[in-house]
Amino acid sequence: MRSIGGQIALGLAGAGIFSACVLIILVGRQYGFFTDYPPPLTATWVEIVDHIIIPLAVFLLLFGAGAYWVIRRVSQRLKAATREVVASAERLESYDAANARLPAEIEPFAKAVAHLSEKLEAYARRQEAFAADAAHELKTPLAILALELDNLPADVAARLRTQLEAMTEMVDQFLLLARSQSISPLSNPPRVSLQNVARRVAGELAPTAVAEGKSIAFQCSEPTEKVPGLEEAVAAALRTLAVNAIRATPSGGEVIIESGPGAVVSVFDGGDGIDNATLDRLKARGVRADLAPSGTAGLGLAIADRIAAAHGAELHSCLPERAGIRLSFAVQ
Repeated sequence: MRSIGGQIALGLAGAGIFSACVLIILVGRQYGFFTDYPPPLTATWVEIVDHIIIPLAVFLLLFGAGAYWVIRRVSQRLKAATREVVASAERLESYDAANARLPAEIEPFAKAVAHLSEKLEAYARRQEAFAADAAHELKTPLAILALELDNLPADVAARLRTQLEAMTEMVDQFLLLARSQSISPLSNPPRVSLQNVARRVAGELAPTAVAEGKSIAFQCSEPTEKVPGLEEAVAAALRTLAVNAIRATPSGGEVIIESGPGAVVSVFDGGDGIDNATLDRLKARGVRADLAPSGTAGLGLAIADRIAAAHGAELHSCLPERAGIRLSFAVQ
């Protein structure tokens, strides 16, 4: 039995039975219950009820009521502290146990949790800063490489430029991810119109889809929502989903980017689609989700998932209704 209340009730029951036995023995010896000439049975039961059962029942009842009141107050404080921990986790902030007003016996555990959360927050911030610095430092040599490609033969330069553009896009995504995570704890972050982002991404990728013998369309299902975050980051995540959808769609097929209803953006393709289990596996770093030529970056979907998480969103499969991926935001 893991419940504190249950353990106390069990303990009180055991203590009551043990106390009753001890009191029966003591009262019995005093009134001669165990002698050769005990008092009448009726008188014996009257003595047991008056001097053992009633006093013991009153004591256990009052003690149990007091214990229940104390446990309930402590439980309420623990639930409030739990809500604060969850809220801090949602904001990606460390938990401060100083104002929790927890019992002294629980304070060491709460302080240990707060210390752990502080360590994790500091580690996460260092990782974010490193990713942002590394991505920023990579942009300069990539720009130099792009200029040097003009000195190479056209056929060689074309192949290398494709890889360089993919790497540059991935670096840009890293920068957007770092910026997204830096604005998430803000009390009043900017609002992003999912309808505008979806329409913009569809327009940007239209030439790419047409060049591959496919089409891309934008649809809007009212009502739509605005979500807190960075517009460029949300657009980058959605663009990754749309590019993968274009690659998965056979020639002559159509990709549809739909905003709404609510804080949702969906990307439907003409492929077979993937279920949620497969999607979770493909979100792992380095696992490819598209049919692009080998050698291009395989981190796009993982970065898109991280950007979505930084905005309080999740990626879900649209199966079994349709083939595609849905980006669902938590309305705030």
